[in-house]
Amino acid sequence: MIVCKECGTQNDDDDLFCGGCPAFLEHSGERIDDGSEPEPVTEFAAPERDGLVTRIKHAIAGDHLPPPTGSPSDPTGPAGSPGSGTAVDADAELTDEQRRARALLATETAQEPAETATPRSAPSTTTDGPAGARTPEAVVPQEARARPRKVKQPPSRTILPGDLICGACGEGNPDTRKFCRRCGDSLIEAEVKKASWWRRLVPTRKKKEPLKASERPDRGTHGTVGSKARVARGKFLGKLAQGRRLLALLAIVGIGVGFAIPSVRNMATDTASDGYDSVRRVVSPTYSNIPIDPDRVEASSAFPPTDAADVTDSNTLTYWEPDPADRDASVTVTFVEATDVEHVLVHPGKQEDGGKVIRPDPRPRELLFRVLDDDGSVNEVVATIEDEDGFQTVELGVDAAVSVETVVINCYPDPVVTVCPITELEFQTKD
Repeated sequence: MIVCKECGTQNDDDDLFCGGCPAFLEHSGERIDDGSEPEPVTEFAAPERDGLVTRIKHAIAGDHLPPPTGSPSDPTGPAGSPGSGTAVDADAELTDEQRRARALLATETAQEPAETATPRSAPSTTTDGPAGARTPEAVVPQEARARPRKVKQPPSRTILPGDLICGACGEGNPDTRKFCRRCGDSLIEAEVKKASWWRRLVPTRKKKEPLKASERPDRGTHGTVGSKARVARGKFLGKLAQGRRLLALLAIVGIGVGFAIPSVRNMATDTASDGYDSVRRVVSPTYSNIPIDPDRVEASSAFPPTDAADVTDSNTLTYWEPDPADRDASVTVTFVEATDVEHVLVHPGKQEDGGKVIRPDPRPRELLFRVLDDDGSVNEVVATIEDEDGFQTVELGVDAAVSVETVVINCYPDPVVTVCPITELEFQTKD
């Protein structure tokens, strides 16, 4: 803590100027520890300094000599003139060094009036102008210097809502200060830091003032604030626990009665099973292949010895290949009943045992799926097939699908080719 000696205001340790007056704390402040009072300032008078003559007397005689009674030029002085018996007797008792000091003292005293009486030189005048006029001296024109401007520095601490922002240096000051803590400028017209708009909307909670030792609630059960709060909280929790136990008992009785009645038991079981299935289908769905009737698989053409039904026989060593002259080759699968189709697994080209594609034979590059639902609407999905081994998944997401037509758009390795074989098409639905 820094206490100002001018006005007695207490300031923080990092303040440069006083908050009660514009005093610079480096010169007029006293740093003290918290809790201690500043020591009183004692003013000492400056000691008087001896003059030149006194110092000479101390240097030669070693003590103070009596002042001379006259000067060497005075005919009535102590230099052996008649009527100066007392001075002659005093000179007789002095040593040679004391006599030389007295003579030097008399010389210095005689020279002081002469120096003060020296007239000053009259100011120079010009012969051309009026009498007593001074000659102006020529002055070289100087370049005008720009006045230094105060540059606002970033504040040394975070500015809180309600602080006073100094207009001279931009420093944040508590609202209790009258002068800036960094530059000492007045804070009468300082800007007040406002809180953010969202803080003004949220109601502020008042800080709880610490209680004194005599006001703190007792830990016992003597009717104090703390004991009453604990008693009320205990009663509330006790009633809540009783309510929970009652609800648990009613639930157990209801479940027992429900399972005793067959119709209620079946309804509760079906409802629980349907709810579980709905949640499982969303959280962790599983899929299964839709059974396909070979007689319901048709193709625009088939190059012997392949057949259209080979594309759904679940055998990766057989495949369907259209006729080379068929530029719009397609294969259509009709389901036994309307089924939700989530996606289709495509096994492209001719594959060996293990799902490896035989290259450089042609294999599908782009496929078009036309899905017909039970309302007669057609949904088209164009999928790009990567040139990889195994199968690839194509999302369809059509509810109540009746049939799916697969059209070959182009093939690897030449996009111009539109005729290529397909090993397998597996249509899956969500369980």
